Amino acid sequence: MNKLVQRTVLTVQEYRHPLVVKLLQKGLMGTVFKSPPVVQDKLEFRPIEATLLLTESCNLACSYCYAKATTQKFAPMTREVAKAAIDLVIENAKTHKYKTAEFRFLGGGEPTLEWELIVWATNYIRFQADEAGVNHWIRLITNGVLINDEKACWIAKHIHYVTLSFDILPDLQVNRSFPNGKNSHKAVMRAAQLLCKHGVPCHFRTTISFAASDRLQEMVEFTHRYTAVKTIRFEPMAEIGRASDTEMNKPAQQAFVNAFIAAYELGKQYGIMVTCKMMTNIQRRSSRFCNVEFAVTSEGNVAGCHRYSRQNNAGFDFYHVGKWTGQQFDFDMANINALRRIDVHAFPECRNCFARWSCASGCLSARMQDGEISQTGPLCHLTQELLKFSIKEALLA
Repeated sequence: MNKLVQRTVLTVQEYRHPLVVKLLQKGLMGTVFKSPPVVQDKLEFRPIEATLLLTESCNLACSYCYAKATTQKFAPMTREVAKAAIDLVIENAKTHKYKTAEFRFLGGGEPTLEWELIVWATNYIRFQADEAGVNHWIRLITNGVLINDEKACWIAKHIHYVTLSFDILPDLQVNRSFPNGKNSHKAVMRAAQLLCKHGVPCHFRTTISFAASDRLQEMVEFTHRYTAVKTIRFEPMAEIGRASDTEMNKPAQQAFVNAFIAAYELGKQYGIMVTCKMMTNIQRRSSRFCNVEFAVTSEGNVAGCHRYSRQNNAGFDFYHVGKWTGQQFDFDMANINALRRIDVHAFPECRNCFARWSCASGCLSARMQDGEISQTGPLCHLTQELLKFSIKEALLA
């Protein structure tokens, strides 16, 4: 047996305890001991989802941008590269048990700057998926600045889900300002209202810095009062990209936990789902937080994490796992498997953590420091406390 795992055997009386019975009923506890999950090396890379980074250019200058995006004009992704990525994912989905190909338009920069490419790629996805007999699911992650009524109407017919990057409160949205320093709050509010008007499923994705960590309830109040958005995803700021070049800091972990739970409870009163990626850990049983991503850059490079798509950013070489050759995607299986091996078994602090198979060592990109992996997890306490909270909520449901 793996030395990192201690098997706990319950007595018949313990199995009959009301708490244990409820944990079993909710699927939060197993009756049969299983070996700890281990990531096996892959002989080939067959992604069934793709992150298409259409452009490295952006129309905002966010203070904590992980990609350090600017208004500099870069060549967008070509249709040839987009087509090849779409074809590969759909072909792989044909033999997958769920027969679903997933796509998301992201940056790099701001994907809606390449609106015609989004429309073309979406139409191509729909046609190819239908021809192949597979389902498809498309998500757009955007700052919302360029969304008008016509585009919102089109999105409602063709895109399954939209993530609006928005810090909700006007004075905090200054962190997502235009390059000239003008606040983008009004523009994003307009986008939220238009998306809701057309019935587009969407949520606010809100970055929480140290300065914003005591204002989550205000954000829920604002969302309830001035928008029809019903989901807010609060995520602690990662000190990578431009955030590592400024004096901005991520929130204190216990402060985030306290503020998140208070906002969560307020959200329930208003019918607003308040969540974060740590709240989904309850559903995971794995030794690794995520699989290597098939994130295709505008230049045709393949990044194992979309946060490290720029060649001039520290960490690019570490996450670089392939490239479009002009005829096919050439994958570096040695680097893909090296990335996949970095899991809970790689970090001594994970050995005795009760959350290890749910947290799965957390988002690997958040551990990056100057191009190298830190042995210390940046959000361990926060993750543990929110796992406890999510278990409690599941038992009350």
